[in-house]
Amino acid sequence: LSSGINAEYGGSRDLISTGSRDLISTGSRDLISTGSRGLATFSKDSRRFYKEVDVIKTNEGYQVTLDNKFNVRTPLRNLLVLPTETLANAVAVEWDSQRENIIFAIMPLTTLCFKATDKPIEGEGLVEHMLEFLTTDTVCYRAGPDDEKLQALENSRWNPLTDWFSSHYHVHLAVTTDITLTPQPEQTITSLRKHLLNQHPWTLPAYHHSTTSLKSLVIAMAMLDGGLSAEEAIACSCLETDYQIDRWGEVEWQHTLDKARLSADVAAAVLLVNEIRSLSGNQLQAWS
Repeated sequence: LSSGINAEYGGSRDLISTGSRDLISTGSRDLISTGSRGLATFSKDSRRFYKEVDVIKTNEGYQVTLDNKFNVRTPLRNLLVLPTETLANAVAVEWDSQRENIIFAIMPLTTLCFKATDKPIEGEGLVEHMLEFLTTDTVCYRAGPDDEKLQALENSRWNPLTDWFSSHYHVHLAVTTDITLTPQPEQTITSLRKHLLNQHPWTLPAYHHSTTSLKSLVIAMAMLDGGLSAEEAIACSCLETDYQIDRWGEVEWQHTLDKARLSADVAAAVLLVNEIRSLSGNQLQAWS
């Protein structure tokens, strides 16, 4: 699935003359001159070429501009238009925080908004990929009796989560200490599929990104639907890793760096979902 997204989003472009509009290729960044304001299209990391980042309001929504000359476009050349000023300002902060290079790996909110705009994979594809995580969801597989301390820790942290999940979505989760794959009930899968497909199209990339980042559909859905805070979600996701680090130590800086990236990823997802849910009436429908 991820390779499909990369195939859609990757690739460089050649110099193309189009009459009054010249497309200038500068590595992975395309600058299109269109009169008083240009468009900056990005397909992958490139050098920072701008000094100032601003947000402007248009009839369509909010846009991010670079040096007041270029409006940011997505990898598929769609103009990046955002539904709320808060969301636009947060995206602008990511662009302004870049140093010598524009590194999309540390711009999770921008990336989510790109995907929400471009839809490189349709909602049904994202949902089916998320449901695959349910088969091996970390909170459904507990340590066995040979590690009673870890088992007790998992039960104390994860049982309240799985209980909330089952009650909130009216489903049954199969929890096991067996190392072999334990399928979830078909009714559970069907109910969760229906719930996810009913989400706003702009929030689905956030659900998907949270699931892959946290390595758990259960944790991701609970976080985005009010059952967990972002901090609690990260703690649940990293429980086994933290337990092993407490026992054996960690690779210097690596765990701290991984958690910082995870925190940024889930914070971006939570912000996007909350901002979309703050819309109402015609405004919400306009962004569907």
